[in-house]
Amino acid sequence: MSKLMHLLIMYHQIHRLRRAGFSVAWISREVVLNRRTVKKYLAMSEDEFIDYKHKHLKRKKLLDPYEDYVRSRLEDCPEASAAQVQDWLKEHFEDLAQVNEKTVFNFVLNVRNKHGIPKPFNYRDYIQIEELPYGKQAQVDFGEFNMTTEYGQRKKVYFFSMVLSRSRQKHVVLRDSPFTTLSVIDAHQKCFQYFMGMPEQIVYDQDKLMLVAENKGELVLTDEFRKYVEHQEFKLYFCRKADPQSKGKIENVIKYIKYNFLRGRRYIDIDILNAEAHDWLSRTANAKTHAATKKVPEHEWKIERGYLKPISDVFSIQQTGRSYTVRKDNTIAYRGNFYQLPIGTYRGQGSIVNIKSVDENIVICDTNNNEIATYKCYTGKGRLIGNNNFKRDYSSKINQLIEDLSGVFSDPLLAKDYLQQVREDNPRYIRDQLQLIRKIAGQYSNDVMNDALSFCLQNKVFKASDMESLAKKICIENNEKQSDSHEPIQVKTLNKSAFKIIPEKSNISDYKNLMN
Repeated sequence: MSKLMHLLIMYHQIHRLRRAGFSVAWISREVVLNRRTVKKYLAMSEDEFIDYKHKHLKRKKLLDPYEDYVRSRLEDCPEASAAQVQDWLKEHFEDLAQVNEKTVFNFVLNVRNKHGIPKPFNYRDYIQIEELPYGKQAQVDFGEFNMTTEYGQRKKVYFFSMVLSRSRQKHVVLRDSPFTTLSVIDAHQKCFQYFMGMPEQIVYDQDKLMLVAENKGELVLTDEFRKYVEHQEFKLYFCRKADPQSKGKIENVIKYIKYNFLRGRRYIDIDILNAEAHDWLSRTANAKTHAATKKVPEHEWKIERGYLKPISDVFSIQQTGRSYTVRKDNTIAYRGNFYQLPIGTYRGQGSIVNIKSVDENIVICDTNNNEIATYKCYTGKGRLIGNNNFKRDYSSKINQLIEDLSGVFSDPLLAKDYLQQVREDNPRYIRDQLQLIRKIAGQYSNDVMNDALSFCLQNKVFKASDMESLAKKICIENNEKQSDSHEPIQVKTLNKSAFKIIPEKSNISDYKNLMN
């Protein structure tokens, strides 16, 4: 059924209800039309109504050339408001005709109805408070938004925004990584420079980047932010938890940034995004008449600028870093990954290090701010990021053990060559092999050990257990008495059958065959 036929049905329904005695006000509520429109339709004949609607339907709209563009943007971002669509048109079409906001609203509504693109609604109520004097206050808050890159991937951006409470002049600083205390301080400086001054007081949420504890009114600030506040000399006001109405102005600004600037915009680069945000502030956010004050923020800011405090000299602070607990395996957990530290960094429960972020790297320092390690910050999760210099060096202790043990023999260099060969053949159990040879050396004389060493080298026997059996055979043949200096073995077990276990022994004939 055509649209004109629908309108004719409505026209006849209005006249039928009027003939039935219903009032214009009642009919307007029934058919959901303005009372003036109902009166106008009642005064028309059917032919007049058809002519009127024909002209209305065929009438060209100023924004018709942009219908395809608006339709594609609404399909891509159905939550977009008419004000946001108007900003998009200004941004992409320099020859855009001068139209008022109502014209854009009606055009967007017509595009939505024509192409079936409904807008989802999500309301939130705010309480309006009395206007403050110029230069008195600014409000600050943070936001996050998931954007889409030019390659269709998701990219989360983080932003810091400040608004002057009286003029409603706004500024925003965006980052592609979460804010730190130092980057928050830097964002403050950029906002003050944009406003060309500082307000007397700033209102915040209880954010851990600035506030450690509220402590029943005794504010405990983070060390860096406390020094910054003392340097710039502005007053702080931290809202109580679950009290967004205390900073309703910035709450609206955060929503405005998300749904008028960021929504539907493609992420290319963080510097490009900040430049686009600066243009958006000049073009729309600070240039349009504010809904509450009915004044343009840019014009009001020119007045408020004279009431702002001058900005102090450039603030510089030595970053002390945030403390992290050292784990027993000499690693720290940082943003979902594990970073290795030198052996010995863990010195029992309560061992800590400080981490500070420098560009794309993290610098790990001890409690005296001495640098321990530097790593490139890894963006993934669950990875062990190490440094080969921090791994335990077992070779040095083994080398020392070989050096000490070779001195037992008459020819240390020959013994050292033999022990190194034992190491090559038994790399995994070299410590056990050396400890057994040291035990053997304590049980037999130097002559027995030298003979056993010569035989093992000649016959390429590189097992400590074989050297032990050979030393025992040589001792028997030379009628020497085995040293009994070692402690007797005590079997500590409740299972008495363990005393009856007979260990296996090597057959002495195997060694006789080798020697013959």
